[in-house]
Amino acid sequence: MNVADRVQIVPLGYERERVKEPIYRFNADKVVLLRQDNSTDHETEYQRNLVSELADNDRIELETTECDFFDLESALRALTRTIRDHDNHDVYVNASTGSKITAIAAVVACQNLDATPFYVRPEFRNDDGKLEPPAEPLVSDVGEITDIPVFSLEKPSTNQLQILSYLAEEDGATKKELIAFSKSREFDFIVNSETTSQEGLYRLLETHIIDPLQSESFITVEKDGRTKRVYLADRGNEALQIFQPE
Repeated sequence: MNVADRVQIVPLGYERERVKEPIYRFNADKVVLLRQDNSTDHETEYQRNLVSELADNDRIELETTECDFFDLESALRALTRTIRDHDNHDVYVNASTGSKITAIAAVVACQNLDATPFYVRPEFRNDDGKLEPPAEPLVSDVGEITDIPVFSLEKPSTNQLQILSYLAEEDGATKKELIAFSKSREFDFIVNSETTSQEGLYRLLETHIIDPLQSESFITVEKDGRTKRVYLADRGNEALQIFQPE
């Protein structure tokens, strides 16, 4: 009988105790450290020491992966992939130890996959062990200010997700090609319809695929000569990172 492991996914920000304590307190069997892309990272000695400590622990399996802590799509892609890689286990994601962006990505990814996000409150204590606010601001300077994409968490249907994935692979398609793809995959709206005419199939495609995906800005429809081509929009690509079909 296969027994599920307790897997913790932990962004390795400028933290130590909030990374380390939940791993030991909740007896993680495996830890996946999400580290900042090494092309832009400035890792500290205490971070490297923590990684070494976890690597030396014979009870814990340690794995590392990278993403850009300040890019929502990159963080979502890494978290989604890692959660899916452990879908037969109990997966927990530490939303408190990376950037605010990785925290948002953790909650979004967990909401749509079978994983549990958790947050570890920080505590600041003086030499006597009493709670005390920090004497100085936690951040002394600011960098670039960027927009954060806003997601609708309404999951597209299975058929719609497959269409988005197809558009990503093919770099766009005509509606005729989308109908042929829908037939080949035996989509519900095709199989359960008595419509056989091409005109009827176009109407079904509009109702079940084009209109709902266009209303969510997941796709764009553009004229290409005498035909119209459907393309995956940026928002559709972002949706695929969260909801991508198996």
